[in-house]
Amino acid sequence: MKILFIGDISAEPGRETVKAILPKLKEKHKPDIVIANCENAAGGIGVNKSILSELQSYGIDYFTSGDHIWSIKKFVEELYDTNLPIVRPYNYEGSSQLPGKGYDIIDLGAKGSLVVINLIGQTFMNGHPRNPFWAIDELLIQLHQIPNLPKTIIVDFHAEATSEKLCLAHYLRNRVSAVLGTHTHVPTCDQRIIENCAYVSDVGMVGSLDSSLWVNFEIAVHNLKFPFRKIMEVETKGKMVFNSILLEIEKGIAKKITRIDEII
Repeated sequence: MKILFIGDISAEPGRETVKAILPKLKEKHKPDIVIANCENAAGGIGVNKSILSELQSYGIDYFTSGDHIWSIKKFVEELYDTNLPIVRPYNYEGSSQLPGKGYDIIDLGAKGSLVVINLIGQTFMNGHPRNPFWAIDELLIQLHQIPNLPKTIIVDFHAEATSEKLCLAHYLRNRVSAVLGTHTHVPTCDQRIIENCAYVSDVGMVGSLDSSLWVNFEIAVHNLKFPFRKIMEVETKGKMVFNSILLEIEKGIAKKITRIDEII
């Protein structure tokens, strides 16, 4: 099974970059499924149902998210529709009472099925999530009670600290197929296979290269320099970056992980 996983899509420039680059990547690499983190896809913070549909029209099949999944009030209500092709972080207190789902099982027909899980880190993160190590232990016990559970299990670990991400991958090295870090928007070159598990500290982002995450540099610098802040604005000019990871998995075991990065 080939899986193309795209880093945090950031605002309209990120969506337009997906539109420009993804079709040719799909033609070249022929992934069985394309998954993307979309929690920044609407104006840089949050996502909504119409943007999910837009990104699907560009060739993305499924979506993960992070702490900004709650940023657009209307979409929080829309998350009660469990048919939406998106997972939100699983490890919140009272997760079963929250809108949305923290994992999903995706049927690819003749290519088989896979499980997609979204976790959020604790270190330097807001929102008071549950400890991801205890949470994933409980979830995997629950999942393994499902008859014919797919062997391929992908975890998007939306976290700040590289140490927390790497430790989770080591912890899950023989229990999941991949632990892919998101959130920082900064791609890392530490992709590797840890026993049976593919790992990278951060996939990166899709959007303005000449920005701070996706924010205009002038505004970002001002907000770091002065105690009075300016409203963040999306950088729409300059070069655009597309960061992604291509996974090759056989019977749930990671065989290859490759960075695919482009700048236009």
